[in-house]
Amino acid sequence: MKKLNDFFKQHPFYFSFGILIGVIVLHTLVNIIQHRPMFNEIESTLYSIGIVLLSLLIARLTHRVYVRFGTAFIINFAYLSIQMFFVDSYVNYTSFIVTGGVAILMALLMLWLMYSFEKAYKK
Repeated sequence: MKKLNDFFKQHPFYFSFGILIGVIVLHTLVNIIQHRPMFNEIESTLYSIGIVLLSLLIARLTHRVYVRFGTAFIINFAYLSIQMFFVDSYVNYTSFIVTGGVAILMALLMLWLMYSFEKAYKK
């Protein structure tokens, strides 16, 4: 187990990708057990995969923290706004502000992922 732990510390991309694959398999099994379509409501898992891949890409392209944060915020805010627009859940300015807050939290999560990717690949 120590070798596996050391491997995942050195390669955080494989760790996060493995967790996402496990979540997809678990989500699919739960859907099958509950007699729902197999990939019902899988968009949140795909969004998580996109966050990991975009964090890796942004970490490779730029090293400035404010550019990373701005890029991650714009990507998350655009995705969440488009999703809310198609679901008709934009009600007033309050939902716009809440979407911005969630986008800021997701951008901070992406900054943490970028930092871990950068730290692992510098070694």
